[in-house]
Amino acid sequence: MSKQNAQTKSARGEACSMRLDNCQGKSPNVVFAHKNGAGMGLKSKDDRGNEIGFYACGYCHSSYDTGHPYYTKAFMEDLVDQFAIPETREKLKKKLLWKE
Repeated sequence: MSKQNAQTKSARGEACSMRLDNCQGKSPNVVFAHKNGAGMGLKSKDDRGNEIGFYACGYCHSSYDTGHPYYTKAFMEDLVDQFAIPETREKLKKKLLWKE
């Protein structure tokens, strides 16, 4: 298990930002899911040190990481980039956990 920081811990009690079919919504297993692409075990960060990711329930996180039977990888990336990450970023800003 990796060390959690304030951004990753902030997912506790939040609703999933991805909201695929069968999404578990606001559940105890919502986590901060890191954007894919940095490589296995590496975390995506912007130039200010903010971790790039989104709040995700277990179902949506698993679907994003391992694939979904109906949605293409391109669709999932668009959903994350256009909706899930911006929504999570706004929540992080309200919690004063996003560096401008």
